[in-house]
Amino acid sequence: MKKIGISIFCIVLYVLNIKAQESLLDNPVTLEKIKQCLSDTYNFSFREAGHLQQQLAASHPHHPAPDFLKGLIIYWENFPLTPAQLSSANFVNSMDRAIIKAERMTGDPALYLEGTFFNLFGRAFKAMYWADNGKMLKVLPDLRTMYANTIKGFDLKDDFVEFYFCTGLYNYYIEAFPEAYPIYKPIVSFMKRGNRELGLLQLSYAIKNSIYLKAESLLFMSLIQLNYENDLSAASYYALQLYNMYPKNSYYWGHSIIILLHRGHFSEVNDLLQKRNIRNDPFRLMIEQLATAFIEEYTAGRLEIALSLYNQGLEIADGYGNFGNLYKAMAYAGLSRIAGRENDENLRMKYLRLAESHTGYKYITSGLQDTSW
Repeated sequence: MKKIGISIFCIVLYVLNIKAQESLLDNPVTLEKIKQCLSDTYNFSFREAGHLQQQLAASHPHHPAPDFLKGLIIYWENFPLTPAQLSSANFVNSMDRAIIKAERMTGDPALYLEGTFFNLFGRAFKAMYWADNGKMLKVLPDLRTMYANTIKGFDLKDDFVEFYFCTGLYNYYIEAFPEAYPIYKPIVSFMKRGNRELGLLQLSYAIKNSIYLKAESLLFMSLIQLNYENDLSAASYYALQLYNMYPKNSYYWGHSIIILLHRGHFSEVNDLLQKRNIRNDPFRLMIEQLATAFIEEYTAGRLEIALSLYNQGLEIADGYGNFGNLYKAMAYAGLSRIAGRENDENLRMKYLRLAESHTGYKYITSGLQDTSW
């Protein structure tokens, strides 16, 4: 699914630490500030992250990194960020400023790598944001540049371990995605071929050896195991590692909960639901409602309570537009199961079709067509 933009930025952080004249990362103190700013942002410590970002912007006003960090902070502080939010324009503008500054750097051979990769991550993070919100036409202008710069990473992976992430991700998805969605096969036929098994090996290598990309490698390995390999055990293994790295990140928290729910690990879900360090906002409430509904349905058989909670979670998810599709699908899947348990076949099929229209992920809809309740 998502966060490719964050991944590419982390790649850049590693690349910039090599031989580039006047790179802001030549200074170990500056490098540490950027690493800490990233860590604070991922862990929802936005006051600390913002303080570091402002220091970097003051000391390096012409460099793209502070603008990207500002955009990253805006994205996570307003998570889930949707086009309806006023802060979305600030996010896009921050990434655009980073891209413009990165393009200027490519004219200097000593800074070419730095400019190229900041150009890539700024575009990629915007693309992730637009795609998550169902605005695919907004993605198209940046695809050619992103593809060209991603391919360049293949030649760098043996020298820089961080590049095992981007090469692994590309090798896997360029094969797995069109297999899952054949309509895209004509498009990818013109692109560099990948290798699904090699991609997984490269991602595993990145998880074990990368510095800046460990979190992103864990997230994407979890998503791959969940959505393409249909291995929920492996998916939760990687998801929980990620959550433990950033225990205040509500997305990583919710991601772990959803996987554990579908594995039937309700005790572990209850433990996560009791965590008090997750900020109290509608996203958290939605996850709590969906998870509690799931548990009420499966363990207590209190279908009326589950029905009410699924509908409450659905209402919040609906407010997130396309970003909320996965959570809407989860609610519809639950409503379908409840209708099936009550022998209402018409309503069961109605909610099943709604669930399937909001997600193609089998772990959400799996088993819904089995009427032997």
